[in-house]
Amino acid sequence: MDLERGQDDASLEDGICLAFTDISCSTRIPFDARSWFKRTKEPQAREQIILNGACGAIRPGRLTFILGPSGAGKTSLMRILAGRKKTGVSGSVLGAGRDVVLVAQHATLIDTLTVKETLQFAASLKLPNASRNERNHTIESVSKQLGINEVFNTRTGALSGGERKRLTIACELLTDPTIMLLDEPTSGLDSVSSMSVAQALRSVANSGRTVACVIHQPSSQLFTSADDVILLANGRTIYAGAISDLPETLKKSGFVCPHYYNMADYLLEIATGEHTGNLALLEKEAKTYASEMRKLTEGTIQQKHEKVNSPEAEALLKPNTPFEMKGYAAGYRQQMRSLLWRGFLGALRDVHLTQIRVVTHFIVALLLGALYQGAGQDGGRTISNTGCLFFFLLFLYFSNAMPTIHTFPVEATVVIQEHLNKWYYLSTYCASKIIVDLPIQLLCASVFVFPAWYFTSQPMEMNRLALAWLICTLITILAQTFGLVVGAACGVKLGLFVVPAANIPMLMFSEFFIPYKEMPSYLQPFALISYFRYAFDAFLQTVYGFGREKLPCYKILCLFKDPKYYLEYLGLSGNYVNDTMALVIWISLLKISLICILRYRVHKACK
Repeated sequence: MDLERGQDDASLEDGICLAFTDISCSTRIPFDARSWFKRTKEPQAREQIILNGACGAIRPGRLTFILGPSGAGKTSLMRILAGRKKTGVSGSVLGAGRDVVLVAQHATLIDTLTVKETLQFAASLKLPNASRNERNHTIESVSKQLGINEVFNTRTGALSGGERKRLTIACELLTDPTIMLLDEPTSGLDSVSSMSVAQALRSVANSGRTVACVIHQPSSQLFTSADDVILLANGRTIYAGAISDLPETLKKSGFVCPHYYNMADYLLEIATGEHTGNLALLEKEAKTYASEMRKLTEGTIQQKHEKVNSPEAEALLKPNTPFEMKGYAAGYRQQMRSLLWRGFLGALRDVHLTQIRVVTHFIVALLLGALYQGAGQDGGRTISNTGCLFFFLLFLYFSNAMPTIHTFPVEATVVIQEHLNKWYYLSTYCASKIIVDLPIQLLCASVFVFPAWYFTSQPMEMNRLALAWLICTLITILAQTFGLVVGAACGVKLGLFVVPAANIPMLMFSEFFIPYKEMPSYLQPFALISYFRYAFDAFLQTVYGFGREKLPCYKILCLFKDPKYYLEYLGLSGNYVNDTMALVIWISLLKISLICILRYRVHKACK
């Protein structure tokens, strides 16, 4: 069933009241092979109920906590209210406007940027029409409100957990969102940091916004910092309303909290069934409260409709109106400009992905030159030089593919979260990523190939050097793109295994270890998809092809002093243009795969 929603840009006199009733959510448990082997009579796939008729209200100007034991459905409810989860959901949400922001549990940030730069990036996308002075004023006011103005020049990677949480909240507050929902903003923080985050949220709520957050086992002091609370148990709402009304409502249902006892702990104990009382009566009170808040919200929307006869107001009265998220504040150009600014700034400061990688490329080029000195001009060392050229490709590939496995999964998480909150398009990000990475890839290839080519005595002809540089650049771009794809799809741990494992077949069919003509006929098609084969073929064509003269021989007998016969012996009859086109096709396919994987992760985050 579809989730019924009533939209509104402003409801209730002081803001938007989010009233929800009969929210149900279920997910399908996948097939379990173990149950088949045990030959159990239970069905192999079944529906697991996450929420079962949950109800409540989040009032403007008041800080609301959502409590409940693990598995109660707190995060699912938060995602439903934010419009992130739509599959397997039914119920009604009234007062949900387009200006809804969801702050995820984990505060993921770009560690190479400072606090000020992070806020400036967010402001450039969220306030594109504002002047620089207006943006700076907004940044200063928000940072003072959340208490992060003292760490303006500190990089986000050096911030404490509480400061990172508050910075994440500050980025979303720049546009003054009407509804802000947060998933466990105090998770992993100490009591002092938790209170600082709660006080910041209380300040945000006092300004008239609708603020709710999931809290996991709060302390007594933290619990009393909120105004309202919604208690969930097994997908049902046990209590919804003001914290001040808790003792009396619990007493009516036969629950009495002992003196000097943490009320939050007592509520969680009720939810887990540790105390006896009339739980049905308590649930009935919660449904009554949610029903009253719904009527109040409907009345406010009706009043607004009577005052302003607009199509948007009329749509609010139709329960089946689909929920629509707000659009992008910044246009494509502004998004691209901001992403390029952040990308280049982060790339210049990235020690592992940029600085150390460039230095390593130069050092390895010098070591390679010392090891294979003179190999390129010696007819007696043709086979050794072939191994040298293959090492060119091998080093460039793995030195550019592996670093992205460590860095990109975190960046991908940030990108998906920002995209879901309507900062920028995924296509814009991918385009900016290509532009930002290109100078680094060109620099790494150039720093390596030029000194390595010279010190290994390869033919110093400008046309050959240019062709070799092109192959090295293409393999560098292909490698980093492959690392991005694996990092986005698999994460760090699995990605460290997938990159080498996926490239072993590519190396096996590269024609370096065994010529194509000696491969079994049923395995030869695998060589057609090996990008190492095309790069290696083009590299040898560059060094020994194009009519190169015979090499000098310093031994009694040199079998391969004639480059033409050496290429024939290897069976390399490929064309340089075709080889480069194959590499370009591989790069294009990987770029498309990266976009598809990011889109799939966004789709999965909304299921």
